[in-house]
Amino acid sequence: MKVDNPDGKDFGRAGEKPPLIVDMDQTILRTDTLVEGITAGFFQKPFSMTMRLATAMLSRPRFKTWVFQNIDVDYEAIPANEKLIDYLRTERDSGRPIHLVSAADQGVVDRVAGHFGIFDRAIGSGGGVNLKGRRKLATIREQFGDSFVYAGDSRPDMKVWSGATGGIYAGTNPGLRRKLAERGDWLEADFSRPAAGVRVWLKALRMHQWTKNFLIFVPLILSHSYSDPAAVINALLCFLILGVTASGTYLINDMSDLGADRRHRTKRNRPLATGAVPLWGGLIVAPLLVAGGLIAAYFLAPILALALSGYLVLTLSYSLKFKITPLLDVFILASLYTLRLVMGTVAIGAEYSLWLLTFSMFFFFSLSLAKRHVELIAPDATPKVAIRGRGYYPEDAPLTLGLGIGSASAAILILVLYLVDEAYSISIYKSPVFLGGMPVIIAIWTARIWLLAHRGQLDDDPVSFAVRDRVSFGLGFALAGLVAAALLV
Repeated sequence: MKVDNPDGKDFGRAGEKPPLIVDMDQTILRTDTLVEGITAGFFQKPFSMTMRLATAMLSRPRFKTWVFQNIDVDYEAIPANEKLIDYLRTERDSGRPIHLVSAADQGVVDRVAGHFGIFDRAIGSGGGVNLKGRRKLATIREQFGDSFVYAGDSRPDMKVWSGATGGIYAGTNPGLRRKLAERGDWLEADFSRPAAGVRVWLKALRMHQWTKNFLIFVPLILSHSYSDPAAVINALLCFLILGVTASGTYLINDMSDLGADRRHRTKRNRPLATGAVPLWGGLIVAPLLVAGGLIAAYFLAPILALALSGYLVLTLSYSLKFKITPLLDVFILASLYTLRLVMGTVAIGAEYSLWLLTFSMFFFFSLSLAKRHVELIAPDATPKVAIRGRGYYPEDAPLTLGLGIGSASAAILILVLYLVDEAYSISIYKSPVFLGGMPVIIAIWTARIWLLAHRGQLDDDPVSFAVRDRVSFGLGFALAGLVAAALLV
């Protein structure tokens, strides 16, 4: 902890604005750097982080130092409270002293202060001293005198505000903000932010991605079990269970990839990346969702819990390790889509269709490659430099293009062979000839997806894109019309 004041400057002289003392975590930054380090540690060094966390209360300053020295965190990419930063820049330009004083480790404080370049001094925890509450107040008085304005965000800062001549609020607690506002002119400025509401949490849980789980109902339809109430109910329950579990894995994926997401042109707007949803919330909610999903799956059907466990193993292995392994990453993504079909089959007790599972692997392998292809040809992709958070280089674009289109062609061929070898002979279809239009429609859709991907206009996962795309909706209705005609005409 830096506590020297070599200039002996009196920061509280009459006629001058009192110095601004600014907290860092949840104040100038929209998140907590220690939680950032702990989260990153669980993915980078899970065993070491668990052991260190168990002994953290014995010496919090030493634990913070260990996190800073051993865990790789992109501190410069952590989102800031931009309005407060602009205010601080204006005050600094007017000649007012601005100092950063935080309970975070001194190394972290120095990194953040150097990134913004607006602080006269930066003081953090170290040397066995945790700079928080009354200890922070004592240090501020020792270094800057009794006249100062303090910018903070939470109830522990009340001990510092109690000794300040003015305050700035930059947190998310409306009750605390009102309490400070009751002091009238004492509150110099208000940069409060809304706490994470239901809408923000639903976005963090990626409820729109639940559309992928409609694959659960494909076995129900293809096996023509939709007239069985028990099968329909089981399929619906399986849909909900998979949705809840997948939302937990999305949180885990976002927490594992925070640094890369924050420097991505679109992913930087995700709630965890922006700090709209607190990281500690993700650390609590994600395990609860995953565990709840597994328990519910077991009670619905033990074999479904086994399939869901396989889904979780693949998802977590992708998030923790294999997302940076070229081609294996997209193979895993295709497998996750196919596992949805397996779970849908298991839930209703139907027989597996090797035609369907084979088609699924090739089809979704192609779509996963399309998503990667967009990243490789993005304007900000640097030649001979790996895409951040991936194992691909921009020079790999011809490979992803060729493999993607080839895989899509293979999927369509498999569908044609299925129709010729099996579907046309199923007695339930009155006019199976209408099914012949299905490969044509799917070929048109996949060709359009790859056209948009190659132009860099596919701004999301292809399946999520299709839910919002009018052309995809039209082709989907045409596909459903062909099936209906085959059954009824």
